[in-house]
Amino acid sequence: TAILKGLLQPHGAPLPYFGYEILYQSSTEHWQDVLRKSVGAPIGTETELIYRALSRTMERGGHNQFGILVGLGTDHNVVATASLSGRKLSIIENDDGVQEYYTIEFPWDTLDYYDGTAWLECRLRDKLSDELLCVLGWSLEKSSDGSWLIDDIDWQDFRERYRPGIGREEWERICG
Repeated sequence: TAILKGLLQPHGAPLPYFGYEILYQSSTEHWQDVLRKSVGAPIGTETELIYRALSRTMERGGHNQFGILVGLGTDHNVVATASLSGRKLSIIENDDGVQEYYTIEFPWDTLDYYDGTAWLECRLRDKLSDELLCVLGWSLEKSSDGSWLIDDIDWQDFRERYRPGIGREEWERICG
């Protein structure tokens, strides 16, 4: 949830681009490479420039389906504080007066394959209607220090404006 909360407040304290830094630093080299390529950054690009490019890409207006992660691309623009309760993370404040936009639901525990990899599913649900908005499948890989890192994100979008039911939408499509 720290990554998702960080992305909802991507420019929050203590650093600019903080949410993007959390995402990038919580990723394997493979997923960092995918993120880097998704914004067209060459090998060796300074990480601060990658964070800035991710920010510009994910926060652009229009029909950016991944904008929901930063509070855009929704029916409400989130300028959120968040609270974790049980297995759901609720977004508490929005700039348009709607009190709770979506919850982050973890339908079951992390599936540990006991080979240094694991799978975690989370679902973004409309807080008012409980409508399923998106499903994120996180492929995780254990680092040498024992922490879990993102190695892949599987994205399924069920919102009407993002062509529900037509296959899977890859993360790399945030740029076009």
